[in-house]
Formats: sequence, structure tokens, C-alpha cells
Amino acid sequence: MDALKTGTNTHQGSMTSAAIGLTVLSGLLYVLGYALSKILVTDHSLSPLQVTFLRCVVILLVGLAATAWPGNRMTWRRLFRPEGAWQQRAAAAALVVSNALAVLAYTLLSVTAASALGFTAPLLLALLGGLFLREKVSLGRWLGTLVGFAGMLLIVKPGGEASLYGIAAAFAGALTYAVYQILIRRLRDVATTLDTIMQVALVGVVLLAVPVAADWHPVSTVAAGLIVLVTAVQTAALASIAAALHRGEASRLAPWQFSGLLWAMALDAIVLHATPTPSSLFGALLVIGGGVLAQTLRSPERS
Repeated sequence: MDALKTGTNTHQGSMTSAAIGLTVLSGLLYVLGYALSKILVTDHSLSPLQVTFLRCVVILLVGLAATAWPGNRMTWRRLFRPEGAWQQRAAAAALVVSNALAVLAYTLLSVTAASALGFTAPLLLALLGGLFLREKVSLGRWLGTLVGFAGMLLIVKPGGEASLYGIAAAFAGALTYAVYQILIRRLRDVATTLDTIMQVALVGVVLLAVPVAADWHPVSTVAAGLIVLVTAVQTAALASIAAALHRGEASRLAPWQFSGLLWAMALDAIVLHATPTPSSLFGALLVIGGGVLAQTLRSPERS
């Protein structure tokens, strides 16, 4: 029995480590993808909705073409009549809305500020995970999330951003992203990562086709190339977080999502040559500490 318990604990530890690594990777990819999306809006005059729509179109076309490949897991039936169809599509709709709001926020704010404001999602995720998934949100997880949130405040310095619309878009995007993650966690036994990606593409095309057609902007060759690059990066980010949520509890992974702020700071430092302030660096340490705290302080197991 002891050997079996040890083996189970080792497996669970391995799954948790993999989930954390995937969460950190998704943070990097999301920040990079949204920074590239910002270029499409500011330099190529595309709207946030058009950027989101074109990403979904590219993914859907690739997915439909892949159905003809021998041994491919994606089929027409699986795409249009999936298990838990309404739940999968509700999750997809939440992510489509979140993506469009995030692109808008990144357009109106700096990369670091948009990321920091958007990373209120982990706090919402910890709360929603306890309420709707009946996950045990221990004191350590709450403390870890709150410490990470405090680090986020030191990085973003609330009150320094002029765009109220950007702030509102960032918070709304964070809320819908938290809802998406909760829904995906509930679907972990029904939908694979591939299912998630394809449903997001399908729902995005259906939801955004009319508004985008009504306000269409020409797409240059350079913009088309950037769209493909953004699609690849964001799809990899989506696959990473979906895979993480299949391996770990949403509330336990929540503090690690703050790591995206570190990537945002690094990107601003490289691209804009913005040297982080001492308070921002201390905030970064709190972000990392919050993630570690959530893993080390756990509620005692019941006998």
C-alpha cells in the first residue's frame, strides 16, 4: 500500500510540475501574441475584432484541411457535433470575447500595463474554481494569489494609465478568460486540447463574421504574414493552458499565471528599452513567490 501511495504521489507531483511549466509557457506565448496583435492594430489599421476573426479563420482552415490526413483525430463529426457541444461552445465563445478584449487593451495600453491589469484573472480563477468546481482553495493558494496580485500592483502602478477604455477592456478580458478556464476544467474528461482549439476557431468565425464584414479593413501581405505568426503563437498558448488545466487544478495553477507579467516586463525592456524600476523588480519577486507559496502551504489532509 505504501509503495502504491508513493507511486501515486510521484505521478501527481509529475503532473503538477508539468501543469505549472505549461502555465508559465502559456504566459510567455500569450504576451508575445498580444504584442504582435497590437502591431496589427496600430501599424496596419486592423480592428481587434478583425485580428481575432482572421486568427480563427486560419485555424479553422488548417483544421478542416487536416481532416483529410490519414490517422488524423479531428473529423467533421467531431468538429460540428462534439460531446458536450453547448458547454464546449460556451467556453469557446468566452475565449473569443476575451481575445478580442485583450487585443483592444494591448492596443490602448503598454504591454506591461495591459498584461498586469489582465492578470486579475488568476484571482477570479481561484474564486470561481472554489465556487463552481468545488476545488479546495487552501489558505496557501489564496495567500499565493494575493501575494502575486500585490506584485502585479507594484509593476503596473495603478493610476498611471490614462485610457479608461483600455483598463475596462483588460478587466473584462480577464473575467471572460477566467470563465473560459473554469469551463475547460469542467470539460477535461470530454474535450481534448485539439477539440478546444477547433471549437474556438469555429465559434469565432461564426460570432465575428458579420461585425467584421461590416467594418472590413484591407489586409496587406506583411499583415497577412503577421496574422499567421500571431495565430501560431496564440494557438500554442491556448494548447499550453488547455493541457495545463487537464493536468492540474485551476485554483492551484492560478498564481503561476502571474508569470506572464515577467515576460511582459522583459518584452518592454527589449523592444522599448524600458528599464524596470526597483519596485517593479520587487513586484516580480512577489509574483514568483506567490506561485511558490501556493504550492508549499497546503491544507492538511484529512485522515
